[in-house]
Amino acid sequence: MKAIKHFAKKIINHYKFITLKKGKSLQPVFLIGCGRSGTTILGTTIGKHQSITYLNERRDLWHKAYPEFNIWSNKTVSPKLITTKTDIKPKQTKRLKHLFFKEQVINKGDILLEKLPINNFRLEFINNAFPDAKYIYLQRNGIEVAKSIEKKADYGSWFGKNSVKWNLINQLAAPLEIDTSSLSNYEKGLLEWRYSLEYSETFFKHLSKDKYYSLSYQSFLENPKIEIESIFSFLNLEHSEEVTNNLTEGIQRKSKKRQTVTERDMALAGPYLQQSIENTL
Repeated sequence: MKAIKHFAKKIINHYKFITLKKGKSLQPVFLIGCGRSGTTILGTTIGKHQSITYLNERRDLWHKAYPEFNIWSNKTVSPKLITTKTDIKPKQTKRLKHLFFKEQVINKGDILLEKLPINNFRLEFINNAFPDAKYIYLQRNGIEVAKSIEKKADYGSWFGKNSVKWNLINQLAAPLEIDTSSLSNYEKGLLEWRYSLEYSETFFKHLSKDKYYSLSYQSFLENPKIEIESIFSFLNLEHSEEVTNNLTEGIQRKSKKRQTVTERDMALAGPYLQQSIENTL
């Protein structure tokens, strides 16, 4: 019965796509931020706009086109964490774009908002595969991110089956000359945040300002209405005060604010840590 329902849905979506795609084009916006930085609540809030189709961590779409990008499975042959323009394969990229466009169309969106935290490591690839894309870039206090990763990792497979994802991140830490053989999940979280941020900061420093909107998690929590209105304006989307009031009602900090750091934290998290705590990134 489940297989029949799946097949029926697939057929319905196919004809829906054929019917609705005329006159539309793929309009991708990538929400970028390290995992546990607040990208889910920000993406969910933005994604409620009637003109947006929101893809919340649809790894399956990426993996259908680029199976080597699956860094969570221990069955992936030569998994890739960092991808650049040299990893672009025309046929596979065409399929990825089609999968994204189909989701945008069948959900009646004029814009596709895609959120997947690992995209921090794919920004050069994305920028070359989707040259017309826009970006929303969210940063958060590194200590808070690492604490949140720790909670997820303690009770799940945050770092992939058999630590596949962690092993790839750990390779980046080799130049630090730090013994990473017995790190806690919190310390691993600091390293994941460090490299997510370093790759993102390098990318956005060289990207035209009209291509991205940058904000901090702290700013979003303190001024949700202003930030959401600014994002809608950046995306050229119509909005009313009533709509933004409804979308941002109830948004507030629910986790502990953290500002105390140790020398060990600084050694693992790198030079951006203090800036993230001071909200000056």
